[in-house]
Amino acid sequence: MLSAEMNERLTRVGPGTPCGVLLRNYWQPVALTQELAGPRPVKAVRILGEDLVLFRDEVGRLGLIDRHCCHRGADLRFGRLENGGIRCPFHGWLFDVNGACMEQPAEPVGSTFHRKVRQPSYPCNEVNGVIFAYLGVGDPPPLGSMDCFTAPTSHSFAFKGLLECNWLQGLEAGIDPAHASFLHRVFEDEDNEVYGQQFGATAANTGVPVTQVLRDQPVPRIEVEETAYGLRLLALRDLDDGRSHIRVTNLAFPNA
Repeated sequence: MLSAEMNERLTRVGPGTPCGVLLRNYWQPVALTQELAGPRPVKAVRILGEDLVLFRDEVGRLGLIDRHCCHRGADLRFGRLENGGIRCPFHGWLFDVNGACMEQPAEPVGSTFHRKVRQPSYPCNEVNGVIFAYLGVGDPPPLGSMDCFTAPTSHSFAFKGLLECNWLQGLEAGIDPAHASFLHRVFEDEDNEVYGQQFGATAANTGVPVTQVLRDQPVPRIEVEETAYGLRLLALRDLDDGRSHIRVTNLAFPNA
């Protein structure tokens, strides 16, 4: 069991904390592509204790910058997307996707002071419906290649939810195969769409709803395999016809 001190050390991820420094060395998911759909692709996000604003400029480039303008702290989520960047609603300073200040309307004509100003910014990477950002120091590492990054939409989907807990509790619940038969148990299978894509399908080559498998076989056999990226967890549930249903959960170190 973790001590209170170690739990605090592991779960605090703000700037300058030990675990915050660690997690900033990896790409972190910050939003879904669909969240930037529509005529005004701007979204406030909070990641690793930092308040940021994510936007897409007119040519499709992604920008992730500090949410509050470095001039007077105005909230850039209310900024206007124009002229290749996002314009602060207070004094009109214009920042591009890299945080460079391109315009300062109140400065004298011909002023080059804007070249000395930069809003903190972070690189982004968009893969199969998910937008990742790197908040660490220096050049970001390769994002890596996983099946879910290249799989067609018929075999993958991206989703997000709000969990009122710290990141470690969320991670542990996400990879825990034993809770599915109890927390996600349903007693009727009449409308699979209600249960979402994760539990709304049928077990491959059986026609049996996954919800029924979880309900009828509540105690899986659990196997764990070490992989190059972390761990693969297998939850095996025996079916009546002699076959086994296998639910695979992958843990990509350190936190996905």
